[in-house]
Amino acid sequence: MPDEIKDTPEDQSGDKPSEESKGAGEQGSRGAGEPRERGAEEQGQIISASAEHGSPTDDAPVEEAAAPPPAEDKPAAAAEATSEEKPDAPAKDAAKPAPPRAPDARKPPPPRAAAPPGDRPAKPPPAKKGPVVTVEITDDPFIDRIKERFTGAITEAVATHGQQILVVKKDAYVDLCRFLRDDEEYPFDMCSDLTALHWPDRKGQEFDIVVNLYSVSKNRRLRIKTAIADGEACASVTSIWAGADWMEREVYDMFGMRFEGHPDLRRVLLPQDWPGHPLRKEYPIGYQDNEWTDKHLDYREVDYDTSLIDVKYAERR
Repeated sequence: MPDEIKDTPEDQSGDKPSEESKGAGEQGSRGAGEPRERGAEEQGQIISASAEHGSPTDDAPVEEAAAPPPAEDKPAAAAEATSEEKPDAPAKDAAKPAPPRAPDARKPPPPRAAAPPGDRPAKPPPAKKGPVVTVEITDDPFIDRIKERFTGAITEAVATHGQQILVVKKDAYVDLCRFLRDDEEYPFDMCSDLTALHWPDRKGQEFDIVVNLYSVSKNRRLRIKTAIADGEACASVTSIWAGADWMEREVYDMFGMRFEGHPDLRRVLLPQDWPGHPLRKEYPIGYQDNEWTDKHLDYREVDYDTSLIDVKYAERR
Protein backbone atom coordinates (compact mmCIF):
# COMPACT_ATOMS: atom_id res chain seq x y z
CA MET A 1 0.00 0.00 0.00
CA PRO A 2 2.70 2.58 0.80
CA ASP A 3 4.39 1.65 -2.47
CA GLU A 4 1.27 2.43 -4.41
CA ILE A 5 0.85 5.76 -2.70
CA LYS A 6 4.46 6.62 -3.37
CA ASP A 7 4.08 5.78 -7.01
CA THR A 8 1.02 7.97 -7.40
CA PRO A 9 2.82 11.34 -7.27
CA GLU A 10 5.29 10.11 -9.85
CA ASP A 11 2.42 9.06 -12.11
CA GLN A 12 0.78 12.40 -11.48
CA SER A 13 3.96 14.28 -12.26
CA GLY A 14 4.30 12.17 -15.35
CA ASP A 15 0.78 13.11 -16.48
CA LYS A 16 1.18 16.83 -15.58
CA PRO A 17 3.17 17.92 -18.61
CA SER A 18 0.59 16.47 -20.95
CA GLU A 19 -2.23 18.35 -19.18
CA GLU A 20 -0.35 21.65 -19.21
CA SER A 21 0.53 21.32 -22.86
CA LYS A 22 -3.10 20.53 -23.57
CA GLY A 23 -4.19 23.59 -21.59
CA ALA A 24 -1.66 25.77 -23.38
CA GLY A 25 -2.95 24.50 -26.72
CA GLU A 26 -6.50 25.33 -25.74
CA GLN A 27 -5.47 28.81 -24.63
CA GLY A 28 -3.71 29.38 -27.93
CA SER A 29 -6.78 28.23 -29.90
CA ARG A 30 -9.40 30.03 -27.79
CA GLY A 31 -7.62 33.35 -27.42
CA ALA A 32 -5.64 35.42 -25.01
CA GLY A 33 -8.58 36.76 -23.07
CA GLU A 34 -9.16 33.60 -20.83
CA PRO A 35 -5.75 32.48 -19.51
CA ARG A 36 -6.54 32.59 -15.84
CA GLU A 37 -9.99 30.81 -16.00
CA ARG A 38 -8.62 27.98 -18.18
CA GLY A 39 -5.74 27.49 -15.74
CA ALA A 40 -8.19 26.96 -12.89
CA GLU A 41 -10.05 24.26 -14.83
CA GLU A 42 -6.82 22.52 -15.65
CA GLN A 43 -5.86 22.62 -12.00
CA GLY A 44 -9.20 21.05 -11.05
CA GLN A 45 -8.68 18.29 -13.63
CA ILE A 46 -5.27 17.52 -12.20
CA ILE A 47 -6.67 17.29 -8.67
CA SER A 48 -9.55 15.05 -9.77
CA ALA A 49 -7.13 12.79 -11.63
CA SER A 50 -4.97 12.41 -8.53
CA ALA A 51 -8.03 11.58 -6.44
CA GLU A 52 -8.87 8.66 -8.75
CA HIS A 53 -5.42 7.17 -8.25
CA GLY A 54 -5.58 7.62 -4.50
CA SER A 55 -4.80 10.43 -1.96
CA PRO A 56 -1.36 10.57 -0.29
CA THR A 57 -0.95 9.68 3.39
CA ASP A 58 0.65 11.77 6.15
CA ASP A 59 3.88 9.73 5.82
CA ALA A 60 4.41 10.89 2.28
CA PRO A 61 6.71 13.87 1.93
CA VAL A 62 5.04 17.23 1.27
CA GLU A 63 7.30 18.03 -1.68
CA GLU A 64 6.05 14.97 -3.61
CA ALA A 65 2.38 15.79 -3.10
CA ALA A 66 0.36 16.92 -6.10
CA ALA A 67 0.47 20.73 -6.33
CA PRO A 68 -0.59 23.26 -8.96
CA PRO A 69 2.09 24.30 -11.38
CA PRO A 70 4.07 27.40 -10.53
CA ALA A 71 2.29 30.63 -11.28
CA GLU A 72 5.29 31.85 -13.20
CA ASP A 73 4.83 29.34 -16.05
CA LYS A 74 1.20 30.18 -16.81
CA PRO A 75 1.55 33.93 -17.33
CA ALA A 76 4.44 33.27 -19.71
CA ALA A 77 2.29 30.93 -21.78
CA ALA A 78 -0.60 33.38 -21.61
CA ALA A 79 1.71 36.22 -22.71
CA GLU A 80 2.84 34.20 -25.70
CA ALA A 81 -0.77 33.48 -26.66
CA THR A 82 -1.67 37.13 -26.16
CA SER A 83 1.18 38.31 -28.36
CA GLU A 84 0.13 35.85 -31.04
CA GLU A 85 -3.52 36.96 -30.93
CA LYS A 86 -2.94 40.74 -30.77
CA PRO A 87 -3.23 41.24 -34.54
CA ASP A 88 -6.79 39.83 -34.36
CA ALA A 89 -7.83 42.18 -31.54
CA PRO A 90 -8.56 45.23 -33.77
CA ALA A 91 -11.13 43.11 -35.62
CA LYS A 92 -13.41 43.29 -32.55
CA ASP A 93 -13.17 47.06 -32.44
CA ALA A 94 -13.98 47.35 -36.13
CA ALA A 95 -17.65 46.67 -35.39
CA LYS A 96 -17.89 49.89 -33.33
CA PRO A 97 -19.06 53.01 -35.22
CA ALA A 98 -16.32 55.46 -36.01
CA PRO A 99 -16.35 58.68 -33.94
CA PRO A 100 -17.53 61.84 -35.73
CA ARG A 101 -14.84 63.55 -37.71
CA ALA A 102 -13.61 66.82 -36.32
CA PRO A 103 -14.08 69.87 -38.58
CA ASP A 104 -11.18 70.72 -40.78
CA ALA A 105 -9.24 73.49 -39.05
CA ARG A 106 -6.88 74.10 -41.92
CA LYS A 107 -6.62 77.58 -43.36
CA PRO A 108 -8.42 78.24 -46.67
CA PRO A 109 -6.19 78.20 -49.70
CA PRO A 110 -4.73 81.56 -50.68
CA PRO A 111 -6.44 83.45 -53.54
CA ARG A 112 -5.18 82.89 -56.99
CA ALA A 113 -2.61 85.25 -58.27
CA ALA A 114 -3.78 87.93 -60.69
CA ALA A 115 -3.22 87.36 -64.36
CA PRO A 116 -0.03 88.87 -65.74
CA PRO A 117 -0.39 92.31 -67.30
CA GLY A 118 0.21 90.88 -70.76
CA ASP A 119 -3.03 88.86 -70.72
CA ARG A 120 -5.42 91.80 -70.38
CA PRO A 121 -5.00 95.55 -70.77
CA ALA A 122 -4.50 97.44 -67.53
CA LYS A 123 -7.17 100.01 -66.62
CA PRO A 124 -5.95 103.58 -66.66
CA PRO A 125 -5.75 105.24 -63.23
CA PRO A 126 -8.64 107.58 -62.36
CA ALA A 127 -8.07 111.19 -63.21
CA LYS A 128 -7.04 113.29 -60.24
CA LYS A 129 -9.05 116.39 -59.55
CA GLY A 130 -6.53 119.11 -58.98
CA PRO A 131 -7.05 122.75 -58.11
CA VAL A 132 -8.30 125.18 -60.73
CA VAL A 133 -5.31 126.46 -62.63
CA THR A 134 -5.49 130.08 -63.69
CA VAL A 135 -2.66 131.48 -65.76
CA GLU A 136 -2.02 134.91 -67.19
CA ILE A 137 -2.38 135.32 -70.94
CA THR A 138 0.96 136.54 -72.31
CA ASP A 139 1.46 135.07 -75.80
CA ASP A 140 -1.84 135.81 -77.56
CA PRO A 141 -1.61 138.55 -80.25
CA PHE A 142 -5.35 139.22 -80.14
CA ILE A 143 -5.37 139.73 -76.34
CA ASP A 144 -2.27 141.90 -76.63
CA ARG A 145 -4.05 144.06 -79.20
CA ILE A 146 -7.03 144.50 -76.85
CA LYS A 147 -4.73 145.52 -73.99
CA GLU A 148 -3.04 148.06 -76.24
CA ARG A 149 -6.37 149.46 -77.41
CA PHE A 150 -7.83 149.78 -73.86
CA THR A 151 -4.72 150.76 -71.93
CA GLY A 152 -5.41 150.89 -68.21
CA ALA A 153 -8.99 149.62 -68.57
CA ILE A 154 -8.10 145.90 -68.72
CA THR A 155 -7.21 144.97 -65.13
CA GLU A 156 -6.80 141.22 -65.69
CA ALA A 157 -6.30 138.84 -68.61
CA VAL A 158 -6.22 135.18 -67.55
CA ALA A 159 -7.13 131.73 -68.83
CA THR A 160 -8.82 129.01 -66.79
CA HIS A 161 -9.09 125.52 -68.35
CA GLY A 162 -8.76 127.06 -71.80
CA GLN A 163 -11.39 129.75 -71.18
CA GLN A 164 -9.98 133.25 -71.76
CA ILE A 165 -11.26 135.93 -69.36
CA LEU A 166 -10.87 139.71 -69.55
CA VAL A 167 -11.72 141.87 -66.53
CA VAL A 168 -12.55 145.43 -67.50
CA LYS A 169 -13.49 148.54 -65.56
CA LYS A 170 -17.19 149.45 -65.63
CA ASP A 171 -16.54 152.71 -67.49
CA ALA A 172 -15.03 150.82 -70.47
CA TYR A 173 -17.46 147.90 -70.33
CA VAL A 174 -19.78 148.96 -73.15
CA ASP A 175 -16.92 150.25 -75.35
CA LEU A 176 -15.07 146.91 -75.06
CA CYS A 177 -18.20 144.97 -75.98
CA ARG A 178 -18.76 147.12 -79.07
CA PHE A 179 -15.10 146.74 -80.10
CA LEU A 180 -15.30 142.95 -79.84
CA ARG A 181 -18.47 142.83 -81.95
CA ASP A 182 -17.02 145.00 -84.70
CA ASP A 183 -13.49 143.51 -84.79
CA GLU A 184 -12.59 142.28 -88.28
CA GLU A 185 -10.22 139.51 -87.17
CA TYR A 186 -12.42 138.01 -84.45
CA PRO A 187 -15.95 139.39 -84.68
CA PHE A 188 -17.85 138.27 -81.55
CA ASP A 189 -21.28 138.56 -83.06
CA MET A 190 -23.13 136.42 -80.53
CA CYS A 191 -23.84 137.01 -76.83
CA SER A 192 -24.40 133.43 -75.66
CA ASP A 193 -24.99 134.27 -71.98
CA LEU A 194 -25.18 137.17 -69.54
CA THR A 195 -25.41 136.61 -65.80
CA ALA A 196 -24.13 137.93 -62.48
CA LEU A 197 -22.39 136.90 -59.23
CA HIS A 198 -23.00 138.19 -55.72
CA TRP A 199 -20.08 138.80 -53.33
CA PRO A 200 -21.54 140.37 -50.16
CA ASP A 201 -18.15 140.68 -48.41
CA ARG A 202 -16.52 142.58 -51.26
CA LYS A 203 -17.43 146.14 -50.32
CA GLY A 204 -17.92 148.54 -53.22
CA GLN A 205 -17.83 145.68 -55.76
CA GLU A 206 -20.55 143.34 -54.50
CA PHE A 207 -21.63 142.21 -57.99
CA ASP A 208 -19.89 140.90 -61.09
CA ILE A 209 -21.52 141.20 -64.50
CA VAL A 210 -20.41 138.23 -66.62
CA VAL A 211 -20.84 138.18 -70.42
CA ASN A 212 -19.96 135.09 -72.50
CA LEU A 213 -19.26 135.92 -76.15
CA TYR A 214 -18.87 133.68 -79.18
CA SER A 215 -17.43 134.31 -82.64
CA VAL A 216 -19.42 132.18 -85.05
CA SER A 217 -17.09 132.64 -88.01
CA LYS A 218 -13.88 132.06 -86.03
CA ASN A 219 -15.25 129.53 -83.50
CA ARG A 220 -13.68 131.37 -80.59
CA ARG A 221 -15.03 132.18 -77.14
CA LEU A 222 -14.24 135.03 -74.75
CA ARG A 223 -15.58 136.00 -71.33
CA ILE A 224 -15.92 139.61 -70.15
CA LYS A 225 -16.33 140.57 -66.48
CA THR A 226 -16.92 143.90 -64.77
CA ALA A 227 -17.59 144.75 -61.13
CA ILE A 228 -20.21 147.18 -59.78
CA ALA A 229 -21.39 148.17 -56.34
CA ASP A 230 -24.70 147.14 -54.77
CA GLY A 231 -27.42 149.58 -55.85
CA GLU A 232 -25.36 150.93 -58.75
CA ALA A 233 -26.75 150.65 -62.28
CA CYS A 234 -24.83 148.99 -65.11
CA ALA A 235 -24.88 150.05 -68.75
CA SER A 236 -27.03 147.81 -70.97
CA VAL A 237 -25.58 146.03 -73.98
CA THR A 238 -28.93 145.42 -75.68
CA SER A 239 -27.95 147.99 -78.31
CA ILE A 240 -24.96 145.78 -79.24
CA TRP A 241 -26.57 142.32 -78.97
CA ALA A 242 -30.34 142.28 -79.07
CA GLY A 243 -30.38 138.83 -77.50
CA ALA A 244 -29.14 140.33 -74.23
CA ASP A 245 -32.62 141.79 -73.61
CA TRP A 246 -34.15 138.93 -71.64
CA MET A 247 -30.78 138.00 -70.10
CA GLU A 248 -30.52 141.43 -68.45
CA ARG A 249 -34.14 141.16 -67.33
CA GLU A 250 -33.37 137.83 -65.65
CA VAL A 251 -30.39 139.38 -63.82
CA TYR A 252 -32.63 142.20 -62.65
CA ASP A 253 -35.29 139.69 -61.51
CA MET A 254 -32.90 137.39 -59.60
CA PHE A 255 -30.31 139.89 -58.33
CA GLY A 256 -32.08 143.26 -58.38
CA MET A 257 -29.44 144.93 -60.60
CA ARG A 258 -30.61 147.70 -62.95
CA PHE A 259 -29.37 148.26 -66.48
CA GLU A 260 -29.31 151.74 -67.92
CA GLY A 261 -30.56 151.98 -71.48
CA HIS A 262 -32.58 148.77 -71.36
CA PRO A 263 -35.79 149.12 -73.43
CA ASP A 264 -38.07 147.07 -71.12
CA LEU A 265 -36.48 146.34 -67.74
CA ARG A 266 -38.99 144.32 -65.71
CA ARG A 267 -39.22 140.92 -64.07
CA VAL A 268 -39.27 137.92 -66.37
CA LEU A 269 -39.60 134.94 -63.97
CA LEU A 270 -41.42 136.20 -60.86
CA PRO A 271 -44.44 138.47 -60.44
CA GLN A 272 -43.69 142.17 -60.65
CA ASP A 273 -44.44 142.82 -56.97
CA TRP A 274 -42.61 139.77 -55.61
CA PRO A 275 -40.58 140.79 -52.54
CA GLY A 276 -36.82 140.27 -52.75
CA HIS A 277 -34.49 138.68 -55.29
CA PRO A 278 -33.91 134.91 -54.83
CA LEU A 279 -30.27 134.69 -56.05
CA ARG A 280 -28.88 137.23 -53.61
CA LYS A 281 -26.94 135.66 -50.76
CA GLU A 282 -29.12 137.24 -48.07
CA TYR A 283 -32.27 135.67 -49.52
CA PRO A 284 -33.42 132.84 -47.18
CA ILE A 285 -33.24 129.32 -48.58
CA GLY A 286 -36.60 127.60 -48.85
CA TYR A 287 -38.47 130.87 -48.38
CA GLN A 288 -42.16 130.91 -49.27
CA ASP A 289 -44.05 134.18 -49.28
CA ASN A 290 -47.42 133.23 -47.87
CA GLU A 291 -48.37 136.90 -47.57
CA TRP A 292 -48.05 137.37 -51.33
CA THR A 293 -50.08 134.23 -52.08
CA ASP A 294 -52.81 135.27 -49.65
CA LYS A 295 -52.89 138.68 -51.28
CA HIS A 296 -52.98 137.66 -54.92
CA LEU A 297 -54.61 134.24 -54.94
CA ASP A 298 -58.38 134.11 -54.61
CA TYR A 299 -59.52 131.02 -52.72
CA ARG A 300 -63.06 130.10 -53.68
CA GLU A 301 -65.39 127.56 -52.18
CA VAL A 302 -66.44 125.00 -54.76
CA ASP A 303 -69.71 123.14 -54.32
CA TYR A 304 -69.43 119.62 -55.61
CA ASP A 305 -71.18 116.29 -55.29
CA THR A 306 -69.22 114.09 -52.90
CA SER A 307 -70.78 110.93 -54.30
CA LEU A 308 -68.85 111.37 -57.50
CA ILE A 309 -65.38 111.73 -56.01
CA ASP A 310 -63.21 110.10 -53.37
CA VAL A 311 -64.30 110.37 -49.74
CA LYS A 312 -60.96 112.01 -48.82
CA TYR A 313 -61.90 115.14 -50.75
CA ALA A 314 -65.17 115.31 -48.87
CA GLU A 315 -63.30 115.16 -45.57
CA ARG A 316 -61.10 118.08 -46.62
CA ARG A 317 -64.19 120.16 -47.32
